[in-house]
Amino acid sequence: MTQLDRTTPDVVKIPVPRSPLEPWTPTPPSGIRWMDAAPAPAEPAPASPRHSRRAWWIAGAMIVLLAVIALVAALVARANRTMTVQGSVVVVSSGAQLPGAPCLSSPVSGRSVSMWDAGGRLVAAAPLGSLGYAVDQWGSSTPFADGCRFDVLFTDVPANDRMYRVGVGSSVANTVPFSRDQLTTTGASITYGR
Repeated sequence: MTQLDRTTPDVVKIPVPRSPLEPWTPTPPSGIRWMDAAPAPAEPAPASPRHSRRAWWIAGAMIVLLAVIALVAALVARANRTMTVQGSVVVVSSGAQLPGAPCLSSPVSGRSVSMWDAGGRLVAAAPLGSLGYAVDQWGSSTPFADGCRFDVLFTDVPANDRMYRVGVGSSVANTVPFSRDQLTTTGASITYGR
């Protein structure tokens, strides 16, 4: 390398257009928009806090309304809940009847069995048939029957109370207490005359 090469500055190379007929267009620096360029997209405006609060109030009001409707529906369903109760009345009988044979019992044949709620209101009544069937209820005259059984069915009994009373006839005086759970699981079986 010569002294002259060391002191001569390097020459900057300038790009030459490929074809002399094409016009050269410079690349615009960033941040400057040319007149014929498309405008930049506008940023969406942030949601107004007033509108978002209103949406929350509406959503909250809808949730509260649905909760109130569900509560009212549950209370109405509970108030209108009913149950069907199966039961029987066994009346003391005497004679040489075998269990399962048809029997008559004049004290209860054709009467009704009544059910009262905890407040003493009559909530259900069901008629007894005129014929029952002989049963060995107490084992006092085995192998013969010592009772006459009449089946009874109470329908649409309000299931709102915890305790009920069941008896033959229309007086609450000679009745047997039953819980709601007993009535729905084992039924109302009472004896009459013993």
